[in-house]
Amino acid sequence: MRFKSFFIVCSTVLGLTPFCYGQTGTIVGSKHDFSLTNNTWNFSSPITAQLQGQICRPCHAPHNTNGLSSWTQDNAGPFGPLWDHSLSTANYTIYSQGYNFWREGAATIGSPDGSSKLCLSCHDGTVALANFRTYTTGTTTMANFDGGAANLGTDLSTTHPISFTYNQALSTTDHKIWDPTTTPSGVHSGTIDGDMLENGKVQCISCHDAHNGAGVTHLLIKSNVGSALCFTCHKL
Repeated sequence: MRFKSFFIVCSTVLGLTPFCYGQTGTIVGSKHDFSLTNNTWNFSSPITAQLQGQICRPCHAPHNTNGLSSWTQDNAGPFGPLWDHSLSTANYTIYSQGYNFWREGAATIGSPDGSSKLCLSCHDGTVALANFRTYTTGTTTMANFDGGAANLGTDLSTTHPISFTYNQALSTTDHKIWDPTTTPSGVHSGTIDGDMLENGKVQCISCHDAHNGAGVTHLLIKSNVGSALCFTCHKL
């Protein structure tokens, strides 16, 4: 899938984000620019002066990820190249309403997995933002940063479901979604399956780009004006 290679490429050329999407966005100045002065957690103890205020290091390390050579593969899997931020061990309440308005089948929603676990390592509010590399004593979490605006918490029951398989079979059962194998994504030149899914699953990165490659508000992968992003997968 495209997103696996996307993360590998972007971790290598993170400062050159436009090359990842061929668009005009950049992580610099975005919500994920951790060098901005409002990110006070990234300019103070326990982080040493050498690493303070860096954009990339809270998530990635160029060498010796988290000080343990096996840490990335064992904890972040193939979805977190050179991943350096502590992962959450929280248990989540997941979306369970299903889609039963037309008495149609609904997707089976499992616990968050894949790259969504990386996003939740900050956005569930249980892990300190400064807990990366060998630092484990940070105090600022997403729950008490920026008024908690980007804190999802551990109750994901009212959040768009993630970590579920979205395939042709699901679109056949649920007639309110498009077939991901044939429907253009509008993100690149491929289909929903090729451009937006991760190993056939909807994840956080199906809608958001942590590196702001598209330069769209809320780190979206494309504009949602007129609900265009929503209608990529959903039918009226």
